[in-house]
Amino acid sequence: MNDWKKTATYTICFLVFFGLYFPVTTVLGQDEEINAKILFEYHCATCHGEDGKGTKRGRELKAPNLADPDWQAKKKDEEILNSVLNGKNKMPRWIDKLKPEEIHALARYVRKLAPKKRS
Repeated sequence: MNDWKKTATYTICFLVFFGLYFPVTTVLGQDEEINAKILFEYHCATCHGEDGKGTKRGRELKAPNLADPDWQAKKKDEEILNSVLNGKNKMPRWIDKLKPEEIHALARYVRKLAPKKRS
C-alpha cells in the first residue's frame, strides 16, 4: 500500500474511532461540502439501492441490506469504513477512486440508512 494510502487509512480510522466528526469544511479548509447522499447514489446504489435495501443485482452479489436494523447493530463503524476503503467480497475498493473525506462521508451515510427508532 502506498504511503499516502496508509496515511489516509490511518487518519480516517482515527477519526472514526475517536468520534471526531469534523465538518467537511474543516477537513478541506474551504467552503466545499460533500453530499454523501449523492455520492452513495452515484457509486453505491447500483447494488445497494438508493435506500440501502439492495437491488436485484446487489442481492445476486450478496450485498447486505444496509437499512436492516440487525445488520446495522452488528456492524462497527470501523467495519463499515474498512469495507468502503478496501472493498469486500465483490464490492470494489474505493480508496483509489475517492478522496478520504468522501469515503468518510459515505461510511457515516450508511448509518443514516437505518430506520429511525420511534420514541
